[in-house]
Amino acid sequence: MAIIAPGWVRTDMGGPKATLAIEESIPRIVDVLAAHSGKAGLRYLDYRGETVPW
Repeated sequence: MAIIAPGWVRTDMGGPKATLAIEESIPRIVDVLAAHSGKAGLRYLDYRGETVPW
């Protein structure tokens, strides 16, 4: 299981100055989730698959 930080995405919430388009963030999130599918434990990852400290 994973919790994903999608990055700073240009949406209503992220605003026009955000560094990522939705089209850049979503495919990366899907790839990260697919790579961690079936692994035990809970991970907090960013859209690049890097662990986010918490």
